[in-house]
Amino acid sequence: MDLAAQLAVPVIVWEECACLLCGSPRYAPLLEAADAQANLRFLIVRCERCQLSFTNPRPDADSIRQFYPADYRCHQSKDDARDRAEPLAKHLPPRGQKRLLDFGCGGGDFLQRMHALGWSVVGLDPSETAVTYVRQRGFDAYLGTLPHPDWTSERFEAIVMRQALEHVHQPLDTLRAAQRLLTPGGTLIATVPNFESLASRRFRAAWYGLDLPRHLTHFTPATLRLMLEQAGFERIDIRQEQHHSWIRHSAERGDGVAARILRTRLGSSLVGTWGRLCGRAEGILAIALK
Repeated sequence: MDLAAQLAVPVIVWEECACLLCGSPRYAPLLEAADAQANLRFLIVRCERCQLSFTNPRPDADSIRQFYPADYRCHQSKDDARDRAEPLAKHLPPRGQKRLLDFGCGGGDFLQRMHALGWSVVGLDPSETAVTYVRQRGFDAYLGTLPHPDWTSERFEAIVMRQALEHVHQPLDTLRAAQRLLTPGGTLIATVPNFESLASRRFRAAWYGLDLPRHLTHFTPATLRLMLEQAGFERIDIRQEQHHSWIRHSAERGDGVAARILRTRLGSSLVGTWGRLCGRAEGILAIALK
């Protein structure tokens, strides 16, 4: 490789961190998995004090952008916005002012649906491409994350984090900032992958929900609840979310009879339903009040 080519290769700055929940420097290796796009392997560790699992070491906040391709699926428009919005809307305040922040708004489909349901919506996303696209669709959107310098006081009745909290470098700081921005009695809804799901335990490094290194924190229902409590939230309700397609995607990376069965809609549906019933579904849904 000549000098010009070497200079064109992006530099990745790596950082090691203490536990993102309790701050303990004591953690143990748990799982190593690859990012096929970058041809790199990453380590997941588990805190010995609070049991939170997180990617460590990891690219720093600037370097992580290199691992999001231009066509990253979460930044694209989808056809199921109605199906995803309405189940969440039933957990939100039905009366009074209805100001909602969509943290990690992506392509803005959820914003559009919630606006149609009567909400005054604002999007926030670290992707310039996503924010530009959302603005072109006619919605208010900001670039960045939480804490955000433009927002310091109570201004939203609801904040929604759909498959977003696991992407941030300091999730506890993000949740604390969200708690400050909610009006009294305001609602936070957060969905994240469930690191102790049946498929996670079955497929390990091939589990679709890992998405390394973009997923930096790997929550279980217990550690998500604990982080919400540390952030100051009350009346925390932790529920299970089924994602049968995640099971099928994971099975596509495996082999053997079990993997072939789980690639089918029937097989993934049966395992997904069983996972929900025993508290080990693919995803976690948290509803918390200020």
